[in-house]
Amino acid sequence: MASNFVTIAETVYPTQVAHFMTLLKDKQLSHLYLFIGPSQPQKLAFSQYLAWKIIGANERNAIRLAEHDHPDVNIAQPSLPKSGIGTNRTWKVDQIRALKPEFATVAQESARKVFIFDAVESLHAESGNALLKFIEEPTGPQVIFMLAENINEVLPTIRSRAQIVNLAPEFQLDEVADDAINDIWQKNTQLILFKWFELMMQRRIEAFAYVQLQVINQLKDSQQQTLFFNWLHDLSRDTIVFGQLSDDLLKFPTLVGLYKTLTQHYTKLQLLAASDALLTDDKLRHTNLSLQTRLEKIVLDVTIALGE
Repeated sequence: MASNFVTIAETVYPTQVAHFMTLLKDKQLSHLYLFIGPSQPQKLAFSQYLAWKIIGANERNAIRLAEHDHPDVNIAQPSLPKSGIGTNRTWKVDQIRALKPEFATVAQESARKVFIFDAVESLHAESGNALLKFIEEPTGPQVIFMLAENINEVLPTIRSRAQIVNLAPEFQLDEVADDAINDIWQKNTQLILFKWFELMMQRRIEAFAYVQLQVINQLKDSQQQTLFFNWLHDLSRDTIVFGQLSDDLLKFPTLVGLYKTLTQHYTKLQLLAASDALLTDDKLRHTNLSLQTRLEKIVLDVTIALGE
């Protein structure tokens, strides 16, 4: 079954898909592209499609791409503010520098690495210069796709080095396709949530880094954040009622193996304490704490609860 990003790319941008397939076939793909046009989700789907074709267009790679779990594809987005409760995202210098290990290593499974940078119009001079340093000194074969809606808001240093592609939709997505875009987000975000939940419940230090590297990049607005925390509540409930209800009554029955492992490693009191810790954010949502701080506090509280 084709992943949703495949359906979206081939439906919305058929001419560009054919053009890039010819470039790939003739080995004429450039190093850096700047995709300009409306709808960030659609451009992101198109970029994922090209990445999929580059690393190997098979079903396993499609799933790994959708799960952000392929070692040769890095999808990066600007961060939420460090303070306050706003949803305006900007690229931070530290965020760019944190990608240095990715730029400094060669592809593991493919002929080249692929980097996708979303919303590069929010790159400021300092963060843009930090990124350009990596772009201009690649360790091995790489392809970089940058996405923006307004070319005039992109740094001139980026524009001058990239091959600019006007990525205007050739066909309007109908209601079914719009649902597909939302479905992409929900599936990707749930997978990220499940991984973060597992790391947290295993009391692994990686759960803190995962907040910044994966979780907050998925939560672009208050509606997405609310849905994320609702799913977290459902996970908490599943953990507590597992073994008392039939598996088909669980919210996420595919995680039965994880729930079973948790009940074998922790007492009921520990799991109840962890559940209480998972729900503490309900009291913090209207404070001045940033989303990242709130999520990291949950990790800390759960770690403490499970260690008691």
